[in-house]
Amino acid sequence: MPQLTGEEFLGWEARQRDRFELHHGFVVAFAGGTIDHDAVGFRLRLALARAYGPPCRTFGSDVKVQAADDVFYYADAGVICEPIDGRAAIVKRPKIVAQVLSESTRTYDLVEKRNAYRSMPSVTMYLIVHTRLRRIEIDVRIEDRWQTSVVDTGSFTLGSIEEPLDELYEGTSIE
Repeated sequence: MPQLTGEEFLGWEARQRDRFELHHGFVVAFAGGTIDHDAVGFRLRLALARAYGPPCRTFGSDVKVQAADDVFYYADAGVICEPIDGRAAIVKRPKIVAQVLSESTRTYDLVEKRNAYRSMPSVTMYLIVHTRLRRIEIDVRIEDRWQTSVVDTGSFTLGSIEEPLDELYEGTSIE
């Protein structure tokens, strides 16, 4: 498939049965997940909703994030705090983006997506949720610099709440 512009991709993907991402003009099939991946993503989205209430809204992996003109990703969870039409299928200025790692896309999520999301001026936090072990990497923008913390025990902070790590992974086979 030839390289596509963002506009060409959106028109093409709308006609497809499956979902795809656009990585710098190149179409990539959207990988499916596991039961554990889905459970962790769901619990993370609930935690984000508790931490960032109205006027903010959470979104999940059915919504595309436009990280650049020719870059569209499906994030596992995110938060947008500006008015947005509820019928929108694309988020252009998320406040928070979260990615639950999949084995097949792990390296890409840790490097390429991390760099793309951190380059977006609206993003103040990027969460990387591991699925090989109970661990979250939290990138927070402080002024014009990024600070990364790693949480593998206890709880992590979202807004003004503390979210226990054990609750995020509850009922999964992730050790």
